[in-house]
Amino acid sequence: MPHTDTDRGRHGTIRVLALGCRSLFTAGLATALGRTPGLEILPADDGPADCPDVALLEDVPAVPVADAVADLVHRFPQGSGARGPKIIVVMRDPGIDRIFAYLQADVRGFVCHDAPLDELVTAVRVVFRNEAFLPHGIALQVIDGILPYLPKPASEIWPHMETLTGREREIFALMASGDSNAEIADVFSLSQKTVKFHVSNILRKLGMKNRIQAVARASGTHRATV
Repeated sequence: MPHTDTDRGRHGTIRVLALGCRSLFTAGLATALGRTPGLEILPADDGPADCPDVALLEDVPAVPVADAVADLVHRFPQGSGARGPKIIVVMRDPGIDRIFAYLQADVRGFVCHDAPLDELVTAVRVVFRNEAFLPHGIALQVIDGILPYLPKPASEIWPHMETLTGREREIFALMASGDSNAEIADVFSLSQKTVKFHVSNILRKLGMKNRIQAVARASGTHRATV
């Protein structure tokens, strides 16, 4: 697949810095990466004058994520109009807490330490284009990690909602909006006695003690699902 100009850095290649790649496997992978056309591996110890386009950062569980990223940012301070390198974290044991911490530190690329070379090459090119690269296993962890914090569907918040009739649901919606029995009666051309009967049924089916409790619960549901 041919590569466009967006896959090339300002030097004609994507300049990659392999920083902190301590394991032999990761170091070997970085070396192999340097043999890929269009990519250039920069020496990690010489302190290149120009900021690299992409930096490979090996995750070390003993080092706090904030410190690891800060060391890299401080190594290449951003001048006027300049941007720091795009970061790809090489993870051996990807834990969800560290993944989230890296995401919060503006890292948008991850690869596992045993990733094949072609996956690492793809990650470099994708991240260089200001896009995100998450391999399947890490993407699943991110999804599983955020699911508990997403708003629950209304059917879970109101487990007995399906027991309401169509008319009862309509009346409940107006109850949740704060309408009185008289106002609801006007909307549906019903007597207030009939509306009161429906309200009693709604409260009983939803397990609510009174109208205020139902309205408060409905208000919380609305805020959670907006």
